[in-house]
Amino acid sequence: MSETRELTFDDEVLAQLKPLLIDGNQLLLSYDDGVGPYSHHGLVALQVSFQWVIVGKDANIDDYQAVIPSNIGPVRYKDYSGRFLGSQLHATFNHLMHAIKLSDEGEQIDDNVEIVVDKSASQPG
Repeated sequence: MSETRELTFDDEVLAQLKPLLIDGNQLLLSYDDGVGPYSHHGLVALQVSFQWVIVGKDANIDDYQAVIPSNIGPVRYKDYSGRFLGSQLHATFNHLMHAIKLSDEGEQIDDNVEIVVDKSASQPG
């Protein structure tokens, strides 16, 4: 029943995320629906909104049961948010907007996926 997914980050997005993924920090693709400790909005009407959330190795990730393999390592997400995600996901940096775009097979999912570092995450340098 579960669809096989794969996520590819372009070089510019990798350059932003890699320095944050230290000391066992984990990367979440968090559907911003107000559910769980890393989602705060939930009131974005008729708009799909995601965030890249960096959490510590011992952080509570109980709401993030599903995993997408990627070229930076496993990315956890809320299994029910998979209805918004296809099988060939791409995270690319949009130079014009200075934002990270999440798309699938040419279809835009979210044009501004921000990076959020949780207080549980180890900080670089």
